Amino acid sequence: MQSFKGALRAGLAVVAVLGVSALTALSASGSADAAPRGYCGSDSVYGLAVFGSAGTSCSTALEVANAYRAHGSSGSPATVRVGGIVWRCQEYQGDPNPFDRCVATAGPSRWVELTS
Repeated sequence: MQSFKGALRAGLAVVAVLGVSALTALSASGSADAAPRGYCGSDSVYGLAVFGSAGTSCSTALEVANAYRAHGSSGSPATVRVGGIVWRCQEYQGDPNPFDRCVATAGPSRWVELTS
């Protein structure tokens, strides 16, 4: 029983470290980033994970992601308008997988990311 508890604690510690590393990598993936708000759900077109900056509500992040994906420009730069704000979206090369990022033209601290 003691060995199981030890293994469980070690496993949870690894998960915690990986989670912090993932959030650090997410916030370091572009310039002038705000801290990530966190996971908001998945887009309705491809089911990609949607994350938003601290200044972006999850409802807005999901609307931006869905508008970008509905635009049909996967991988190509695009502009979408959500809630009166213009967002510039494009694909970036991640490590190892690419991701899509939309940035509010009114301020780069508001962003939305779509990842697989």
